[in-house]
Amino acid sequence: MILFRLILLFPALLFFSFAFSLAEDGAAPAASSQNPAIAATFGSRVILSSLWTPEELMGKPEDKFAVWQTGSFNRNPLQRSIPVNIQAPLNPELQHSIRRVAPIGGKKVIALTFDLCESATEKSGYDAEIVNYLRENCVKATFFAGGKWMLSHPDKTMQLMTDPLFEVGNHSWSHANFRTIDSGRMDAQILWTQAQYELLWEVLREKAIAKQIDPSEMNKIPRTPLVFRFPYGACSPIALDKLKHYGLPAIQWDVVTGDPARGRSPQEIAQVILQQVRPGAIIICHANGRGYGTAASLPLFVPKLRALGYDFLTVTELLTHGPAVSHKECYELTPGDNLRYDRANMAKQGD
Repeated sequence: MILFRLILLFPALLFFSFAFSLAEDGAAPAASSQNPAIAATFGSRVILSSLWTPEELMGKPEDKFAVWQTGSFNRNPLQRSIPVNIQAPLNPELQHSIRRVAPIGGKKVIALTFDLCESATEKSGYDAEIVNYLRENCVKATFFAGGKWMLSHPDKTMQLMTDPLFEVGNHSWSHANFRTIDSGRMDAQILWTQAQYELLWEVLREKAIAKQIDPSEMNKIPRTPLVFRFPYGACSPIALDKLKHYGLPAIQWDVVTGDPARGRSPQEIAQVILQQVRPGAIIICHANGRGYGTAASLPLFVPKLRALGYDFLTVTELLTHGPAVSHKECYELTPGDNLRYDRANMAKQGD
């Protein structure tokens, strides 16, 4: 815990940042001061095709299923707990919870996001059917992966990191509720995940070197996750302040598919998206085996949204298209609607 707090005292380590403009919910968005040139590039087609065959990228149906563990399986990262690369602190305007973007000129750009959650006592799944559809139809998306999920699924994580269509964000280490854990555990949940991503980036680099791939290709893959999503959509002022110091925008959503509900049909998921989508929307889905009906819903809404003129972007790309619309609280659809998670998480702290 001391190490985590000391990290805040060393601004010399902070070297990398993104500047986005934010507007409060209900307020008229200010003119964007963003420079489209800051948009990150994601992935290398050369590395992706050199390291994995098409069959390996397709995955297997059994990848989707979770495996429950006992005890404290993989509670700690294996090699590194503090990342080498820490972004510069966010502009104070960035410390709030970002729900969507207000694109300049009303441009029809949206972000499709998928959570890859994994708790302390399980190995959750990987829905290859979702990823395959996105690849086959050139749909950009952001995957918010837990650090423990990355540790449990190193090959899948590296495939997502390497694919130019995708961005991998930080979804905490083991899906802890940031309203019910203390400051030191918040640091661990954030930083362990950043560090695990770094380790996999370094593995990718070694694999690329072994294949004699031009070293410049690795520069196309971010060295660290650039965005963060709170588990349960739950945060606190302390948690938001930590993300500000670590340079990680907190990405919420404004379209909730409800896909973790077992009775949720593909038609219902698609209907929610088609009814609620608007320029700058951020849509939340799941790809860890708990997105029931999600894969089957994609053909029901993706072509229709494209026919309406919508373009799919990664979250970081979306943030360059206009000021973000944010709120000082974190919630699902209305303030306070996710407080129900707090009591359950006080009993089992999820990390």
